[in-house]
Amino acid sequence: MIKRNSRFAAMAVVTAALLTSGCAPRSDFPSLARRPAEDAYRAMPVKRPAPMPPAVISDGLPDRLAALLAQANAAHATFESRQTAATRTVNAAAGAAKGTERWSVASVALAGLETARSQAAMPLADLDRLEAEASIRAVEGSDADLKAVRDTRMKVEALVQSETGVIDSLRTKLGA
Repeated sequence: MIKRNSRFAAMAVVTAALLTSGCAPRSDFPSLARRPAEDAYRAMPVKRPAPMPPAVISDGLPDRLAALLAQANAAHATFESRQTAATRTVNAAAGAAKGTERWSVASVALAGLETARSQAAMPLADLDRLEAEASIRAVEGSDADLKAVRDTRMKVEALVQSETGVIDSLRTKLGA
């Protein structure tokens, strides 16, 4: 019973304190009128941001990007020329035990496709470097270089991804 009364007394004290804290005189609150400093900030001139420079691609970059894309396309053409024979060889070796003649011939054909894919991926290293340089230039001004490099990169990556899909599919058929 004593615990119950002491809890009740504690709650009553807390409640009374909370209720009386809201009874402060109005003169203790700050005024909401405009202060002189607020007028000074409003009168300060606003600096407009500098206009963005026109989007101009760096000299020589379009030629460099075209050469890298051509290199990737040539490697993709090599891949496609090997793909039919490799697919036929892998289909013939499907289900063959590892180490057998058919499996070995199919593995060599698959390796030829992987070589062609790696040749198509080689331009990506140069595109990485060009993208890093273009990112720096984009911070300093125009982002035209960055957009051009990323566009070329997407095209090369699409080629490499399609080749990877073919290789993975053939590898699954072969059981390698």
